[in-house]
Amino acid sequence: MEHFEITKTPEGFHIEGFPDAVKVIRIDGRKARKLADLALHKADLNFALECLEEINRAPEQPHVLRQALWRAAVVHFIKCFGASKARFSLDARTVYKGDAGAMEPYWYFDSLRNKHLVHDENSYAQCLPGAVLNRKDIGPKIAKIVCVSVAGDTLEQANYNNLHLLTCRAREWVVAQFDALCNVLTSELESEPYEVLIERQGMKYSVPGPDDVHRQRNAL
Repeated sequence: MEHFEITKTPEGFHIEGFPDAVKVIRIDGRKARKLADLALHKADLNFALECLEEINRAPEQPHVLRQALWRAAVVHFIKCFGASKARFSLDARTVYKGDAGAMEPYWYFDSLRNKHLVHDENSYAQCLPGAVLNRKDIGPKIAKIVCVSVAGDTLEQANYNNLHLLTCRAREWVVAQFDALCNVLTSELESEPYEVLIERQGMKYSVPGPDDVHRQRNAL
């Protein structure tokens, strides 16, 4: 899986590094959709790793920033495995096959995301309501109603190491699948006549608008 520089031209986007190219043709179908899904998974996993690296890069960062980076890393990691109507989800048992120690920390982060960071369901966040009671000879009896909010801190070294290892392993699996599928698609396209390939629709990007935030992304 390589990265190429893309520049904006009056005609659209231009992918650098291919001096003999005349067109970027669109590929469709089930395999093309899976390829796109794998690329999106890699982008999320890369973002999770970048968040983890930023936590290490500046340990003196404010607590709120470190927590934001940590939560973003967990959310984008689990996003690749969660149910989606627009792209296929990674299967943890497939990705971590052969690694007996991977599933326990994976399920930890799955529950951390689903039952604490995104949805408030477990005891990692608690709020204790109470009343401050004055001495018997002081009125009123109740000085104040208070709530004490407590949240468990999950950004610790062991958790950090586990998330980093899981994310790196998932990215390796995604890249291997992506590269293998690219080889298959390349072979299929090479078997077609040039005249058929050149008539294919060019790759086109449509800028999403405000209303698209409510809609499911179209499949290829």
